[in-house]
Amino acid sequence: MKRIPFSLGVLLAILLVAAAPAQETVTIRLREQSGSGQSGTAVLKAVGDQTEVTVNIKPGPAGVDQPAHIHEGTCANLNPKPAFPLSPVRDGRSVTTVNVKLTDLLAKPFAINVHKSAQEISVYVACGEIVATLPRTGGESAGVPVWAGLLLLGALLMGAGYALRRRLA
Repeated sequence: MKRIPFSLGVLLAILLVAAAPAQETVTIRLREQSGSGQSGTAVLKAVGDQTEVTVNIKPGPAGVDQPAHIHEGTCANLNPKPAFPLSPVRDGRSVTTVNVKLTDLLAKPFAINVHKSAQEISVYVACGEIVATLPRTGGESAGVPVWAGLLLLGALLMGAGYALRRRLA
């Protein structure tokens, strides 16, 4: 009978680890820079060993390609050499798949930077740091699913009842 509480504990630990999914989508805020009026978001989605990056900002001049990159560092302290080039932002939108895992992008400081144009590459119009977001939003729940939480609660109550019964006996 002493194995029952131990077995319940092991089962609960397994459920908690299995129920806590890795973050598969991260949305970061791109803040305007240089008085550009261009701000928006970038959504990074894990796709196997790659990451799909979708940039949506307030459009700049119509038809102008705006270079965009992922840089090591923060918006305040970017490594000038891009780590991963992104497709140019045109009319406020860009979609690129980069050859890096999302978990690697979240492991150390990286930032997404958008430039005014290829001719004015030194002018930054938007930037955002790539960081994990907790809790996740957009209709998805983070952490333990309801059924696992109820199972956990039931197991804890069962274990507490068992321990109490042994003390009173």
